[in-house]
Amino acid sequence: MYELFLTALVEDADFQAACAVLSGFCAMPPWETVNRVLYFQGPPRPAGISNQSSIDKPMRKDVAFLYKELHQNLSRQSFVLQTRYEVLKDRDMGPSSTSQDLDAMSGILRWADFPDPPTARPVLTQRKIVELWEQKRLLSVMRDNNYLFKTETIEELYRFFRDDIEFRLSRSYLVKPINDYTPLGSAQHHPAEPLHTLPAWEGLTPMDGQNRWILQIKAHVLQDNKPDEIRKAQDQLMAIRSELDGVFDFKTIDRKVHDTRVAMQQQGIQALPQRVMLGKT
Repeated sequence: MYELFLTALVEDADFQAACAVLSGFCAMPPWETVNRVLYFQGPPRPAGISNQSSIDKPMRKDVAFLYKELHQNLSRQSFVLQTRYEVLKDRDMGPSSTSQDLDAMSGILRWADFPDPPTARPVLTQRKIVELWEQKRLLSVMRDNNYLFKTETIEELYRFFRDDIEFRLSRSYLVKPINDYTPLGSAQHHPAEPLHTLPAWEGLTPMDGQNRWILQIKAHVLQDNKPDEIRKAQDQLMAIRSELDGVFDFKTIDRKVHDTRVAMQQQGIQALPQRVMLGKT
């Protein structure tokens, strides 16, 4: 699948106004969800998803096709993958919440490629993606294939739809105090597993210091080998940009912002640390 999108920043003070505009534009109220997002780093030498022992069998044809496509892409290059789970603030967060068995929960396994180089329409970001929905035992699948858990966030999401175009306002939060994410000398290890219980909603720390929202307007092309369909999606997004001109300031985003590739390690060469602490011994 191919994903194309426009991006704009929305100040927290303008959030309600932005929702009102998008509700009118799409003729629907927002669809609010909260997602728990886990990040897994692939091995230095790509090996795909070759161990499929933890994947539920028998696989549906569409699931088998998507896993095959994912395996092919991850065999040429390692990436950081996401597993995503919908959670409820009052049920799954805070001191009264119970420990979540993520392997027993249905989630989404998501991979996004490094975006294409800028085109004549640089305000558009476009990239190949694979999403596997309603999958269980995703933690086991990641572990079986040497994908290392790195961190997790909570995503607050408001979505609107007009025909086949998705409008999404999102904001991400840290699940631990900000100091826990700061490299302090020897503290360069990563947690071995996700949190057993999530903190209360009120205790989350916004990832953006200004607490802004990100607006993305997305189009999807199911068959990414059809350039005519991609151009049609580009035209749709640019037309929407014109309709919303003066309401949202859509930005040209450096594609490196969306780079989830893992540096490859050549055989026989020792891997260097990804972060170097200057002035430390």
